[in-house]
Amino acid sequence: MSGDSVRIAGAHEGAAGPVLLAADPAGQVLLVSNSNGRDGVCRWDTDTGALLWRSSDALGGGNALAAVRLADGRWVVAAAGERGVARWDGLTGQVLPGCEPRDETVWGLASARLLDGRAVLVGAGNGGEIHRWDAETGIALGKPLVGHGTSVKCVAVQELPGHTVMIASGGDDGCVRRWDAATGQALGMPLEASGWVIEVVMLPLAGGRTLIAASDNEDILYRWDAESGEPIGHPVEMGEYTVLASAVHLAGEPMLFTFGADEVVRQRHAVTGEPTGHSWRGQAASCVTRADGTVLLATGAFNGDVVVQTLGVPQRSGGS
Repeated sequence: MSGDSVRIAGAHEGAAGPVLLAADPAGQVLLVSNSNGRDGVCRWDTDTGALLWRSSDALGGGNALAAVRLADGRWVVAAAGERGVARWDGLTGQVLPGCEPRDETVWGLASARLLDGRAVLVGAGNGGEIHRWDAETGIALGKPLVGHGTSVKCVAVQELPGHTVMIASGGDDGCVRRWDAATGQALGMPLEASGWVIEVVMLPLAGGRTLIAASDNEDILYRWDAESGEPIGHPVEMGEYTVLASAVHLAGEPMLFTFGADEVVRQRHAVTGEPTGHSWRGQAASCVTRADGTVLLATGAFNGDVVVQTLGVPQRSGGS
């Protein structure tokens, strides 16, 4: 299943994670990682493993990472932590002004391009609000989105067929809520889980559908149709202390990647929820499809190592 790999031994002093892979249509790939140590956010060369830059400001381990390419070709890298969201120039590592508010823990972070071309960051606030920021300036886009009524733990953003960019958010209220990323309008009814929703991802499927997948603190995996809110398959028990990490199309099929307390990253079919039998060492993971169609998987380990592996070439017409 795995092809070429690059191991960055001792990338961090503490456990490596979160990790993030991001790619643009021109073929550029960003690999960014953080740690529960105090050695900052790092960007690495995916081909050689060389350190390209390291931030001087440690974020207390950091809760989540995001990266987005601006219209002029620049990249913004962002990290969420106990002091809000920090930003850097993705190519140079130059510190950029942080996002407001700066006194609230932000648990989850996602990025996207709106239909008008603006790049946005979306944050899951501990105070129960979902924040939207202009990725280039860090300025808030409208008022925070309110609906969970308690801590928001995770967010994902995806453009849907029909010219809507959707935010999916999950929180301690046990619900996934959907929002129009441009207007902030709530979309549809809440999607209910049995426990606190701790991670959410989105992935386009064949036939114009988009999947929302979420995991809760009871280690259950849920899947829904993003537009209709109808369940896709049945909830699946994933194993103790297992959460979602990433989603991608691989070999013509939609796949989810999870990691658990056993430091194993596992692959599951996104529609059926069933494991495929493929696994890698790691306690954090991120996938991306490059411009040439190859799929990369980055994993972070407890010993501080970061590994990038080539998994294969997807057939985009596949999936369920």
